[in-house]
Amino acid sequence: MDTQTPSLLPDDALVALAFWKRLRGERPLPRRSDFKPAQWARWMSDLSIIELHKGDNRFFVSLHGGRTGDIIGVNLHKRYIEETILNQDRSFALDPYRESERTLCPTFSTMTPMLYPSVFHAFPRLVLPFTDDTSEGGPNRIDRFVTWIGSHATQRYDAQTLCAGLQGRTNRSEQDLDRLSLTVLPV
Repeated sequence: MDTQTPSLLPDDALVALAFWKRLRGERPLPRRSDFKPAQWARWMSDLSIIELHKGDNRFFVSLHGGRTGDIIGVNLHKRYIEETILNQDRSFALDPYRESERTLCPTFSTMTPMLYPSVFHAFPRLVLPFTDDTSEGGPNRIDRFVTWIGSHATQRYDAQTLCAGLQGRTNRSEQDLDRLSLTVLPV
């Protein structure tokens, strides 16, 4: 996994990341109360808000932008990601969130599964973590993610090739690494 800022982040992702950094200021993470939908109007159709819950199903989509639903092929509004995506495909969808939770940093990835069997698209995804506003949440507890998904799907891949690449994470080919890129963005 790369830990450098990619030189070719899409323009909308660069602007969203810069806005997230302004909201964060000197704190480890911006607070969820810092998220004001009107300020994100430029990206609203491409945004999802993913709440981080406790339990087996942790990633709850509380808001799913209309264009995002069109891009990934299903509307996840008010659904858990874990209940929607097949077990063998979950890491493609959830690794950017897990890595963001682990590092307290935004992540950028270029692979997300379509939510119907065996079809995948490569397209940009920026995951921006926010912290809980409550005293028990603290400044280092991620409570939700604002996720931007770019609208330019570039290529379809078959599930067998991608899942085979995931099972051998340490022996991935350069082609698989390109397809499954995940970058932690330094902040």
